[in-house]
Amino acid sequence: MKKNTPLKAVIYCRVSSAKQVTDGHGLDSQETRCREYAKHKNYEVVSVFHEEGITGKLLDRPQMRDMLAFLKQHKRREEHVVIIDDISRLARDIETHIKLRASIQDAGGKLESPSIEFGEDSDSRLVE
Repeated sequence: MKKNTPLKAVIYCRVSSAKQVTDGHGLDSQETRCREYAKHKNYEVVSVFHEEGITGKLLDRPQMRDMLAFLKQHKRREEHVVIIDDISRLARDIETHIKLRASIQDAGGKLESPSIEFGEDSDSRLVE
């Protein structure tokens, strides 16, 4: 890969209530912060996945499935950064979080967020 070629990124946004969907503020503000983060890191955003009105306790979500399929489809060619606005947008309980994080990694994605740094060491995992 060339030095100046930006990493590819996807954005995952989720709101759990119908009110957040109809007001239009939750998904838009999450996407805006994620896009600003991507721009700061020089990532090229190639896709955005909006999960509307789905609880963070669920492991099986339509847009999460689509995002994982997208990552798997492109895994051989390039790794993608998966940007979430906040850790609570990925999951609302530890078990779901760990499973989704592992699924993202297995699909060829690297999780990042403007609000938390994800590391692989034991201290980072504990904070996460």
